[in-house]
Amino acid sequence: MKTLALLTLLASAALTPLAASAQTASPPAAVASTASPETVAALEKLNSEWLTAYKTRDGAALDRILADDFAAIYPGGRILRKADLIKTATNPARTISDIGWDDLKILVFGDVAVVRARSRIVGKTAEGDFSGRNDYADVYVRRAGAWRAVSAHVVPVTD
Repeated sequence: MKTLALLTLLASAALTPLAASAQTASPPAAVASTASPETVAALEKLNSEWLTAYKTRDGAALDRILADDFAAIYPGGRILRKADLIKTATNPARTISDIGWDDLKILVFGDVAVVRARSRIVGKTAEGDFSGRNDYADVYVRRAGAWRAVSAHVVPVTD
């Protein structure tokens, strides 16, 4: 129960707007903690692998990154569990032609980390072409020495 309360608090805190600066795609993360360079690099790598897995339909990468108890909240209140997200990401009827991110921020609190960024995506489904920008906050927990995503919150950017 304490862990759930902590994760809820961290996710809420991570959604508080911070001053943003113009950055190019995939810059080094702004780090708001005293995390080791190795920890920051590991979380940056997981973020990159996660988003790249959408483009490459890499279900094995997503299975490795996402904890078994993972849940994500997407626009409209849609909740996806690990299996749902992997199924959606590996759907051959969906093609991602471009995906990227910027304004990456990593906040580390011991064995819990929040990775925040703004993503952009361009692709095609059976319904037609799509593109969009989203802000996201992913919560990672270090378990048995490995970081795993346990939660994600994605909101569309409309400006």
